[in-house]
Amino acid sequence: MTKPSWVVRAIADPTKNFLAFFLVGTLLFTVVSDGVSYLVWDWLGTWIETHWGIQQAWFRGALTGGLLLFLLGLTYGTDLSRWLMSQLGRSPLFAAVEVPQANVVPLKRTYPGLIVAMSPKPHSPAEEALRFHWNQGQVPHVQDCWMICTEKSLPYATELAERLTAEGITQTLRLHYGAYGVENPEMPGEMLSLVVPDALMDDPNYIQQLVNAIYADAEGLGLVESEVIADYTGATKGMTAGMLLACTRPERPLQYLSQVNPGQIMAVQVSYRLRPVRNRR
Repeated sequence: MTKPSWVVRAIADPTKNFLAFFLVGTLLFTVVSDGVSYLVWDWLGTWIETHWGIQQAWFRGALTGGLLLFLLGLTYGTDLSRWLMSQLGRSPLFAAVEVPQANVVPLKRTYPGLIVAMSPKPHSPAEEALRFHWNQGQVPHVQDCWMICTEKSLPYATELAERLTAEGITQTLRLHYGAYGVENPEMPGEMLSLVVPDALMDDPNYIQQLVNAIYADAEGLGLVESEVIADYTGATKGMTAGMLLACTRPERPLQYLSQVNPGQIMAVQVSYRLRPVRNRR
Protein backbone atom coordinates (compact mmCIF):
# COMPACT_ATOMS: atom_id res chain seq x y z
CA MET A 1 0.00 0.00 0.00
CA THR A 2 1.32 3.44 -0.93
CA LYS A 3 0.34 7.00 -0.16
CA PRO A 4 1.35 10.27 -1.86
CA SER A 5 4.56 11.94 -0.81
CA TRP A 6 4.51 14.53 1.94
CA VAL A 7 4.94 17.32 -0.63
CA VAL A 8 1.84 16.26 -2.58
CA ARG A 9 -0.17 15.79 0.62
CA ALA A 10 0.91 19.19 1.97
CA ILE A 11 -0.17 20.93 -1.24
CA ALA A 12 -3.39 18.99 -1.87
CA ASP A 13 -4.75 18.60 1.67
CA PRO A 14 -5.27 21.75 3.78
CA THR A 15 -5.64 19.62 6.93
CA LYS A 16 -2.02 18.44 6.60
CA ASN A 17 -0.31 21.79 6.10
CA PHE A 18 -2.61 24.76 5.62
CA LEU A 19 0.24 27.23 5.00
CA ALA A 20 1.69 25.15 2.15
CA PHE A 21 -1.80 24.58 0.72
CA PHE A 22 -2.55 28.32 0.84
CA LEU A 23 0.78 29.49 -0.57
CA VAL A 24 0.95 26.97 -3.42
CA GLY A 25 -2.71 26.25 -4.09
CA THR A 26 -3.94 29.82 -3.81
CA LEU A 27 -1.21 32.39 -4.21
CA LEU A 28 1.25 30.62 -6.55
CA PHE A 29 -1.35 29.10 -8.87
CA THR A 30 -3.26 32.38 -8.97
CA VAL A 31 -0.16 34.37 -9.91
CA VAL A 32 0.84 31.83 -12.56
CA SER A 33 -2.65 31.64 -14.04
CA ASP A 34 -2.97 35.44 -14.11
CA GLY A 35 0.42 35.73 -15.81
CA VAL A 36 -0.45 33.12 -18.45
CA SER A 37 -3.85 34.72 -18.99
CA TYR A 38 -2.29 38.12 -19.58
CA LEU A 39 0.41 36.72 -21.85
CA VAL A 40 -1.96 34.67 -24.04
CA TRP A 41 -5.27 36.51 -24.04
CA ASP A 42 -4.17 40.14 -23.77
CA TRP A 43 -0.66 40.55 -25.15
CA LEU A 44 -0.67 37.79 -27.76
CA GLY A 45 -4.31 38.45 -28.75
CA THR A 46 -3.62 42.16 -29.25
CA TRP A 47 -0.45 41.43 -31.24
CA ILE A 48 -2.24 39.01 -33.58
CA GLU A 49 -5.16 41.39 -34.09
CA THR A 50 -2.74 44.24 -34.88
CA HIS A 51 -0.47 42.33 -37.27
CA TRP A 52 -2.79 39.72 -38.77
CA GLY A 53 -6.18 41.38 -38.44
CA ILE A 54 -7.76 38.46 -36.56
CA GLN A 55 -10.27 39.57 -33.96
CA GLN A 56 -9.44 38.57 -30.37
CA ALA A 57 -12.78 36.78 -29.91
CA TRP A 58 -12.03 34.45 -32.86
CA PHE A 59 -8.48 33.97 -31.66
CA ARG A 60 -9.56 33.03 -28.16
CA GLY A 61 -12.17 30.57 -29.42
CA ALA A 62 -9.77 28.90 -31.85
CA LEU A 63 -6.99 28.72 -29.27
CA THR A 64 -9.30 27.29 -26.61
CA GLY A 65 -10.61 24.61 -28.96
CA GLY A 66 -7.13 23.80 -30.22
CA LEU A 67 -5.70 23.48 -26.72
CA LEU A 68 -8.62 21.29 -25.68
CA LEU A 69 -8.09 18.90 -28.59
CA PHE A 70 -4.34 18.93 -28.00
CA LEU A 71 -4.68 18.04 -24.31
CA LEU A 72 -7.25 15.32 -25.03
CA GLY A 73 -4.91 13.87 -27.63
CA LEU A 74 -1.99 13.87 -25.21
CA THR A 75 -4.07 12.33 -22.45
CA TYR A 76 -5.80 9.54 -24.36
CA GLY A 77 -3.58 9.13 -27.38
CA THR A 78 -0.14 9.00 -25.77
CA ASP A 79 1.59 7.76 -22.59
CA LEU A 80 2.70 11.26 -21.66
CA SER A 81 0.82 11.35 -18.34
CA ARG A 82 2.22 7.96 -17.30
CA TRP A 83 5.70 9.05 -18.35
CA LEU A 84 5.43 12.27 -16.34
CA MET A 85 4.24 10.35 -13.28
CA SER A 86 7.14 7.92 -13.56
CA GLN A 87 9.63 10.77 -13.86
CA LEU A 88 8.16 12.60 -10.89
CA GLY A 89 8.11 9.35 -8.93
CA ARG A 90 11.88 9.18 -9.15
CA SER A 91 12.18 12.41 -7.22
CA PRO A 92 12.28 11.99 -3.44
CA LEU A 93 9.98 14.99 -3.10
CA PHE A 94 7.16 13.50 -5.16
CA ALA A 95 7.76 9.76 -4.79
CA ALA A 96 4.95 7.81 -3.19
CA VAL A 97 5.64 6.51 0.29
CA GLU A 98 5.23 2.83 1.03
CA VAL A 99 2.91 2.40 4.02
CA PRO A 100 3.76 -0.68 6.07
CA GLN A 101 0.81 -2.64 7.40
CA ALA A 102 0.35 -5.25 10.06
CA ASN A 103 1.78 -8.58 8.92
CA VAL A 104 1.36 -12.00 10.46
CA VAL A 105 4.38 -14.31 10.34
CA PRO A 106 5.48 -17.38 12.31
CA LEU A 107 7.23 -16.40 15.52
CA LYS A 108 10.87 -17.48 15.39
CA ARG A 109 12.29 -16.02 18.62
CA THR A 110 11.64 -15.97 22.33
CA TYR A 111 11.07 -12.94 24.53
CA PRO A 112 12.25 -12.30 28.10
CA GLY A 113 8.83 -10.88 28.99
CA LEU A 114 5.44 -12.44 28.26
CA ILE A 115 1.85 -11.34 28.90
CA VAL A 116 -0.83 -14.04 28.58
CA ALA A 117 -4.56 -14.29 29.15
CA MET A 118 -5.44 -17.36 31.20
CA SER A 119 -8.32 -19.51 30.01
CA PRO A 120 -10.58 -21.38 32.46
CA LYS A 121 -9.33 -24.81 31.41
CA PRO A 122 -6.29 -27.01 31.95
CA HIS A 123 -3.47 -26.93 29.41
CA SER A 124 -4.59 -23.55 28.18
CA PRO A 125 -3.10 -21.55 25.29
CA ALA A 126 -1.34 -19.48 27.96
CA GLU A 127 0.66 -22.54 29.01
CA GLU A 128 1.56 -23.33 25.41
CA ALA A 129 2.77 -19.77 24.84
CA LEU A 130 4.73 -19.80 28.09
CA ARG A 131 6.46 -23.09 27.31
CA PHE A 132 7.39 -21.80 23.86
CA HIS A 133 9.18 -18.81 25.36
CA TRP A 134 10.65 -20.97 28.12
CA ASN A 135 12.59 -22.61 25.29
CA GLN A 136 13.18 -25.75 27.37
CA GLY A 137 15.34 -23.69 29.69
CA GLN A 138 17.83 -22.79 26.98
CA VAL A 139 19.06 -19.20 26.91
CA PRO A 140 17.47 -16.95 25.80
CA HIS A 141 14.17 -17.77 27.49
CA VAL A 142 11.33 -15.96 29.23
CA GLN A 143 12.17 -14.46 32.60
CA ASP A 144 8.92 -12.77 33.61
CA CYS A 145 5.37 -13.80 32.78
CA TRP A 146 2.24 -11.85 33.70
CA MET A 147 -0.93 -13.97 33.65
CA ILE A 148 -4.14 -11.97 33.31
CA CYS A 149 -6.88 -14.04 34.93
CA THR A 150 -10.58 -13.86 35.53
CA GLU A 151 -12.15 -15.15 38.71
CA LYS A 152 -12.96 -18.39 36.88
CA SER A 153 -9.51 -18.90 35.36
CA LEU A 154 -7.50 -18.07 38.49
CA PRO A 155 -7.59 -21.67 39.84
CA TYR A 156 -6.17 -22.91 36.52
CA ALA A 157 -3.41 -20.32 36.72
CA THR A 158 -2.59 -21.60 40.22
CA GLU A 159 -2.46 -25.18 38.92
CA LEU A 160 -0.15 -24.11 36.09
CA ALA A 161 2.14 -22.34 38.54
CA GLU A 162 2.27 -25.46 40.69
CA ARG A 163 3.20 -27.65 37.70
CA LEU A 164 5.91 -25.24 36.62
CA THR A 165 7.26 -25.12 40.15
CA ALA A 166 7.32 -28.92 40.32
CA GLU A 167 9.35 -28.95 37.10
CA GLY A 168 11.81 -26.44 38.53
CA ILE A 169 10.97 -23.83 35.92
CA THR A 170 10.07 -21.13 38.42
CA GLN A 171 13.63 -21.13 39.73
CA THR A 172 14.56 -18.88 36.81
CA LEU A 173 11.07 -17.72 35.81
CA ARG A 174 9.00 -15.22 37.75
CA LEU A 175 5.26 -15.75 37.47
CA HIS A 176 3.05 -12.73 38.20
CA TYR A 177 -0.62 -13.52 38.75
CA GLY A 178 -3.36 -13.59 41.34
CA ALA A 179 -2.72 -11.11 44.15
CA TYR A 180 0.17 -9.54 42.25
CA GLY A 181 -0.63 -5.88 41.62
CA VAL A 182 0.66 -3.41 39.05
CA GLU A 183 0.54 0.36 39.39
CA ASN A 184 -1.70 2.22 36.98
CA PRO A 185 0.60 4.68 35.11
CA GLU A 186 -2.38 6.91 34.37
CA MET A 187 -3.25 7.21 38.07
CA PRO A 188 -0.08 6.87 40.19
CA GLY A 189 -0.73 5.09 43.45
CA GLU A 190 -3.66 3.06 42.10
CA MET A 191 -2.88 -0.66 42.02
CA LEU A 192 -4.54 -2.93 39.46
CA SER A 193 -4.92 -6.63 40.14
CA LEU A 194 -4.07 -9.23 37.52
CA VAL A 195 -7.36 -10.90 38.46
CA VAL A 196 -9.94 -9.03 36.40
CA PRO A 197 -13.35 -8.73 38.08
CA ASP A 198 -16.23 -10.25 36.17
CA ALA A 199 -17.80 -6.82 35.79
CA LEU A 200 -14.71 -5.54 33.95
CA MET A 201 -13.57 -8.59 31.97
CA ASP A 202 -15.36 -7.37 28.82
CA ASP A 203 -14.31 -3.72 29.22
CA PRO A 204 -11.58 -3.04 26.59
CA ASN A 205 -10.65 0.28 28.21
CA TYR A 206 -9.95 -1.35 31.57
CA ILE A 207 -7.93 -4.16 29.97
CA GLN A 208 -5.97 -1.57 28.02
CA GLN A 209 -5.15 0.22 31.27
CA LEU A 210 -4.14 -3.07 32.86
CA VAL A 211 -1.81 -4.02 30.00
CA ASN A 212 -0.28 -0.53 30.04
CA ALA A 213 0.32 -1.01 33.77
CA ILE A 214 1.98 -4.36 33.09
CA TYR A 215 4.36 -2.75 30.61
CA ALA A 216 5.20 -0.10 33.20
CA ASP A 217 5.80 -2.87 35.74
CA ALA A 218 8.06 -4.67 33.26
CA GLU A 219 10.09 -1.50 32.84
CA GLY A 220 10.61 -1.44 36.59
CA LEU A 221 12.00 -4.97 36.32
CA GLY A 222 14.49 -3.93 33.66
CA LEU A 223 12.54 -4.91 30.54
CA VAL A 224 11.84 -2.44 27.75
CA GLU A 225 8.59 -2.60 25.80
CA SER A 226 10.11 -4.38 22.83
CA GLU A 227 11.22 -7.23 25.13
CA VAL A 228 7.69 -8.02 26.31
CA ILE A 229 5.26 -9.78 23.96
CA ALA A 230 1.52 -10.07 24.59
CA ASP A 231 -0.43 -13.23 23.70
CA TYR A 232 -4.19 -12.75 23.34
CA THR A 233 -5.15 -16.31 22.34
CA GLY A 234 -6.92 -17.28 25.57
CA ALA A 235 -8.62 -13.95 26.13
CA THR A 236 -12.30 -13.15 25.88
CA LYS A 237 -13.40 -10.89 23.04
CA GLY A 238 -13.42 -7.83 25.29
CA MET A 239 -10.02 -8.69 26.77
CA THR A 240 -8.62 -9.28 23.29
CA ALA A 241 -9.82 -5.83 22.19
CA GLY A 242 -8.18 -4.23 25.22
CA MET A 243 -4.87 -6.03 24.67
CA LEU A 244 -4.85 -5.03 21.01
CA LEU A 245 -5.57 -1.39 21.91
CA ALA A 246 -2.67 -1.43 24.35
CA CYS A 247 -0.30 -2.86 21.73
CA THR A 248 -1.12 -0.74 18.70
CA ARG A 249 2.42 0.48 18.26
CA PRO A 250 5.45 -1.36 16.89
CA GLU A 251 7.35 -1.29 20.20
CA ARG A 252 4.86 -3.72 21.75
CA PRO A 253 4.88 -7.06 19.92
CA LEU A 254 1.81 -9.29 19.71
CA GLN A 255 1.31 -13.01 19.18
CA TYR A 256 -1.41 -15.65 19.05
CA LEU A 257 -1.66 -19.41 18.60
CA SER A 258 -2.66 -20.40 15.09
CA GLN A 259 -5.88 -22.37 14.67
CA VAL A 260 -4.92 -23.34 11.13
CA ASN A 261 -1.56 -24.83 12.12
CA PRO A 262 -1.88 -26.18 15.68
CA GLY A 263 1.20 -25.53 17.76
CA GLN A 264 2.36 -22.66 15.57
CA ILE A 265 2.66 -19.28 17.26
CA MET A 266 2.12 -16.32 14.97
CA ALA A 267 3.69 -12.90 15.45
CA VAL A 268 1.67 -9.84 14.55
CA GLN A 269 3.96 -7.12 13.24
CA VAL A 270 2.16 -3.86 13.85
CA SER A 271 3.36 -0.84 11.87
CA TYR A 272 0.98 1.91 12.83
CA ARG A 273 0.06 4.01 15.84
CA LEU A 274 -3.27 5.04 17.30
CA ARG A 275 -3.91 8.21 19.23
CA PRO A 276 -6.82 8.57 21.68
CA VAL A 277 -9.62 10.91 20.71
CA ARG A 278 -10.36 13.64 23.20
CA ASN A 279 -13.77 13.51 24.79
CA ARG A 280 -16.16 15.99 23.24
CA ARG A 281 -18.48 17.94 25.46
